[in-house]
Amino acid sequence: MAEILLEVKNLITEFSIEGQSVKAVNDISFSLAKGETIGIVGESGSGKSVTSLSMMRLIPNPPGKITGGEIIFHDEKGSVNLLTLSEKEMQKYRGNKIAMIFQEPMTSLNPVFTCGDQVMEAIMLHQKASRKWAKKETIELFEQVLLPRPESIFNSYPHQLSGGQKQRVMIAMAMSCQPAIMIADEPTTALDVTVQKTILELMNELQIKQNMGIVFITHDLGVIAELADRVLVMHKGKIVEQGNVLDVFSNPKHPYTKGLLACRPTLEKRLRKLPTVSDFMEINADGEIQEKAASIADLTNSLILTSEDRKKDHEKLYVQEPILKVKNLKTYFTKKGFFGKVKEQVTAVNDVSFEVFPGETLGLVGESGCGKTTLGRTLLRLIEASAGEVYYKGQNLLLLEKEQLRALRKEIQIIFQDPYSSLNPRMTIGDAITEPMMVHKLYGNEKGRKEKALELLKKVNMDESHYNRYPHEFSGGQRQRICIARALAVNPQFIVCDESVSALDVSVQAQVLNLLNELKREFGFTYIFISHDLSVVKFMCDRMIVMNRGKIEEMGDADLIYAYPQSPYTQNLINAIPQGRLDDIKLAIEKRKSRKELEA
Repeated sequence: MAEILLEVKNLITEFSIEGQSVKAVNDISFSLAKGETIGIVGESGSGKSVTSLSMMRLIPNPPGKITGGEIIFHDEKGSVNLLTLSEKEMQKYRGNKIAMIFQEPMTSLNPVFTCGDQVMEAIMLHQKASRKWAKKETIELFEQVLLPRPESIFNSYPHQLSGGQKQRVMIAMAMSCQPAIMIADEPTTALDVTVQKTILELMNELQIKQNMGIVFITHDLGVIAELADRVLVMHKGKIVEQGNVLDVFSNPKHPYTKGLLACRPTLEKRLRKLPTVSDFMEINADGEIQEKAASIADLTNSLILTSEDRKKDHEKLYVQEPILKVKNLKTYFTKKGFFGKVKEQVTAVNDVSFEVFPGETLGLVGESGCGKTTLGRTLLRLIEASAGEVYYKGQNLLLLEKEQLRALRKEIQIIFQDPYSSLNPRMTIGDAITEPMMVHKLYGNEKGRKEKALELLKKVNMDESHYNRYPHEFSGGQRQRICIARALAVNPQFIVCDESVSALDVSVQAQVLNLLNELKREFGFTYIFISHDLSVVKFMCDRMIVMNRGKIEEMGDADLIYAYPQSPYTQNLINAIPQGRLDDIKLAIEKRKSRKELEA
């Protein structure tokens, strides 16, 4: 039997919201052994992050409070219930025995201190070490987490690093005291698949070397499949299913688990529509889960889009005149030093040419910094081009005056990545949707605009009663639907979706992707779909462009690029996607077993 590090027994964590008590974690129990990785999965609001914060005793009080249960930590000195410790006593365990990596490293790192100073501080605090020794230890940790130029990064500030580098600094900080347990809360959600792969491999290596226990929290079952030994599935504060990762993936018992497994886009089949959790379960009036009789295989097979149907669609698409023609487009950014002197010129988009056809969805994919978002924004003149031509319906957008461009903005819209920052927190949802109608003088009067807004809310599966509510009252998925309704308010024909589902849970993501496709069929939209998630792009797009360092690396039919990638860069992107196939899980288990045996 493996040595148990942590036992969570009947844990209850409650939050007081508007005078009512809500159990965010509701009587859950599990244990973690040395050298074991447990994956906790579920949608936003399932209680997975509150579970991790409860284990660290970081629940803000008020409004939250741990009201029941035990969290027992075991080590060579004995056992202790962490919930009985004073805050001062808990500080000896937090960061020292139990470390945590948070989802967003930029908000976890202090922007006014160098990365080296922040890791040194943790070492000096917990190990009572000298500054000289702590610096040496920090640089060694940066080498261990595979940061390039460790001494340079030691003196760098967080804003000077990429997302993947910042996350490695956070891992180095978490590892600095050689903790017995590491809790990782969505540590790879915002990262490219290639960076994500290296981070997951790094955590695996560090775990094996130090025989650590890891609790890995995510909404992405594909990630869990290749990293975890056991998986806990959470829904509304409860653990609805748990077990060996291979057993849960090969034979899920709970309908919620089936829904989570089914709703992630697959690379192996092209579907007309993604399954969602609601295809497998519904919640009755008493709040009980009722299963709908459907197997993942049966439902998925019923939704397959045949190659013949796809061929017919493409025959109609590509006989048309392109709606957008991009020729030799370039976008430069200049970095200036003191007195406005140009220090450096960065080429974000480098001599790019392509066409988009009416009714097509064209995907733009690549790692962070490849130029895909800059390209999307340059097309809309949210960023000004440095050279080239962009023809929309025969007009060169780059030559239009402001008034001419404003008139065209009715036809060309953008849906951004973060719906919360896209909406004014002081404006009701109704005002946010009717505002562009007022700017473009549509629908005659206030009554006509309100009627249209209510119609659009219904169209994006929102309730009319939401019209007078504010953005903070909605979930991420609901806010993204509101942003889609706002984009539709001016009757556009061409929409740029810029990472518009990357921040969403896989189940909510599936609903939003299905909605975008339904709207496209109904209104004949043309999309440019920008994403770092290649499986999502394959589901959504007819053709795709792979970008790398501002240039087009590869372009063509989405299915053909996935089946026969020509460029080594594209091959690496595709190989890095965690797919959660049973063969991949078995292989990952065997690899971990072999590594542990070698280390022993």
